[in-house]
Amino acid sequence: MAPAISPGVCDLGNVELHYLEAGVGHLVVCLHGFPDHAPGMVSVMGALADAGFRAVAPFMRGIAPSTVRAESYETAALAGDTLGIANALAAGEDFSLVGHDIGARVALHAAVLQSDRVRGVVTLGMPHPAVMADALAEGGQQLRRVWHEFVALSPGFAEELFARDDHAFLSALMATWSPTPPMGPQEWRAVRRTLGVRGVMAAALGPYRSLHGTLSPDPVLAASAARAADPVDVDALVVFGADDGYVLGDTHRRQGDAQFLRQLVLMEAPAAGHWPHRERPDLVLPAITDFLGRR
Repeated sequence: MAPAISPGVCDLGNVELHYLEAGVGHLVVCLHGFPDHAPGMVSVMGALADAGFRAVAPFMRGIAPSTVRAESYETAALAGDTLGIANALAAGEDFSLVGHDIGARVALHAAVLQSDRVRGVVTLGMPHPAVMADALAEGGQQLRRVWHEFVALSPGFAEELFARDDHAFLSALMATWSPTPPMGPQEWRAVRRTLGVRGVMAAALGPYRSLHGTLSPDPVLAASAARAADPVDVDALVVFGADDGYVLGDTHRRQGDAQFLRQLVLMEAPAAGHWPHRERPDLVLPAITDFLGRR
């Protein structure tokens, strides 16, 4: 029997985060990527709940029903939200993090900021930001594979293009990222409804615009933002799909002691693309629960 999923709301003052929750035990915050929303982490949450964890998946800032309009969409802001919800739900206790895509960047950033409280971190489909930055700086195939991020930098045009014809552009883009559809028709329909809420598409593109410097940084977050690419002093499981059309396997394999100061486990999921937890749940979900269960 699948664990019950219940909704919740956490008021952090500057933003209000809605979240999904399952299970009882050590807190694991599960962070979705793009294009996706909190229900995209339900399979991970179910596996964690069955293994004796309390799994919480927030709709990250900018993604309805959480606060859509915010001062910043930098990973520093998203990492602050992550630490805020962890503090609200497990004050003074250790917690763990799982993140996919942009959620993986956020999870690593949060782990850097509070390494003394993060027991373990799992990334899905996105490498450490320092490794990704180096790969992009070299140009070549990896740079060509992130072309959509540069399309996203054009305000107005990107929102219209990504939403046109019931998000046909995003559907086609996802097909290049994964050898099999990472979402069923109903799941993808639900994501499209979320992205169609007024202001959400612009907010969802905010992290990319912040990353590439087309949104002005929030000076209040400067100290945190400066640590976005720091080494992670937390045990980490890094999962990537062997057939990911977004991030090269060679880019993922560059990750090592320079980026992760404690135990690093690299896992390549065969016959999977950019959503390894959705495409190969038979391999990835047990790996996540086993890794976190050993921390």
